[in-house]
Amino acid sequence: MSGTKLLIVDDESDLASLLVKRLSRKGYEAHTVGTAEDALALLKQHFFDIAIYDIRLPKMDGISLLKETKIVAPETEIVMLTGHGTIETAIEAMKLGAFDYLTKPYNLSELELTIKKAEENKRLKIKNDNMKNIIKQQNQFMIIGESPIFKEVIDLTRRIADSEVPVLIEGESGTGKELFAKALHYWSSRSEEPFVAVNSGALPEQLLESELFGHVRGAFTGANQDKKGLVEAADGGTLFLDELGEMPLALQVKLLRFLELGEFRRVGDVRERKVKVRVVAATNRNMEKEVEKGNFREDLFYRLNVVKLTIPPLRKRKEDIPSLIDYFIKQKKSPEKVLSEDALAALQHYDFPGNVRELHHLIERGTLLSSGGRIEAADLLLPRQKAADRQIKEVELCTLEKLEKVHIAHVLNRLSWNKTKTAEILGVSVRNLYRKIEQYGLKES
Repeated sequence: MSGTKLLIVDDESDLASLLVKRLSRKGYEAHTVGTAEDALALLKQHFFDIAIYDIRLPKMDGISLLKETKIVAPETEIVMLTGHGTIETAIEAMKLGAFDYLTKPYNLSELELTIKKAEENKRLKIKNDNMKNIIKQQNQFMIIGESPIFKEVIDLTRRIADSEVPVLIEGESGTGKELFAKALHYWSSRSEEPFVAVNSGALPEQLLESELFGHVRGAFTGANQDKKGLVEAADGGTLFLDELGEMPLALQVKLLRFLELGEFRRVGDVRERKVKVRVVAATNRNMEKEVEKGNFREDLFYRLNVVKLTIPPLRKRKEDIPSLIDYFIKQKKSPEKVLSEDALAALQHYDFPGNVRELHHLIERGTLLSSGGRIEAADLLLPRQKAADRQIKEVELCTLEKLEKVHIAHVLNRLSWNKTKTAEILGVSVRNLYRKIEQYGLKES
């Protein structure tokens, strides 16, 4: 059975209805309307793999409908139906993006063959887009580190990459958990298929369920058309569930069922759907403790924890810091700079609570603030370790607002109140910085 969704637009309703019945028997999900206006309304609400348009339609003709379809449903392949007297129009349609055309009268075998060719063309387009994405990802994809503790994780990742079993990646924030999830995908036979990531803590429960499993039209307020979820988008490839510990309990039940049966339902739907994906999950929490507290289902934890990758924090692999620094400096498009010995020593003595992500930000900051070709320790704005420890303790007694005020004042003073550079370091607009200065009553000393 094909399952391909077809939209047939022909004002000869009897012929179109007969065509729908015959194609349905062949396994296609076929629908028909008689006007271009009805077709556009349907295309805005539902996804169709292939649309078949008669060139001669009342009011808006097939060519105009083709142009509009390329705007509202660019991924839909279009086949045009034409009479002998309109071949030139059909050729014009091909130039405008139609996949093919058939001349009336045609037989069902001809139409089926054209539909199969359109299906294959669609598959090749998807594969080509995936390959472009893979090349782009692989060009950006590097795991840096030669320390024994880190190489063990890399070796284990390579060994399990081609397995179908779920993998749980644990590690502190900033250690590179998503990087290893991508390694599991791109080092496997699934590398030409999609890698799809979803942040389990970024959305409210209902929206997260819709994002993950999709929904049908009318499932909830604002669901104006059918939508595929990320589970379907990842079919054949890898689904990466980041921030697993944030997933709501009610959704954990549905995820468990999906992992056990490979089946799911879109929100608001009764139809069971099947996909084949490799699930990789990541968390910065202690999941055993989350299970003990009742925040995470024990059965789901054991289902995901078939193989565990534990990413070590940067403070436990400091010998990798020079290689990481070289990589981050070379990534910058500005003229290449070098790190002074004092700056390197300062970094080697820092514990990096933010791990590799923090090191990356420090190098970016140093590159921006340094003058000349050397990044000095002072350019990193690196707090002394004891001062950092004191700040961590003080944060427990400090509001987020006060912390923001103190940090903005610190950066402003360090940069002699250069507001453009301060905004760049803080990652905000200059206008937003001025607003914060006024809000907190900060004054240049």
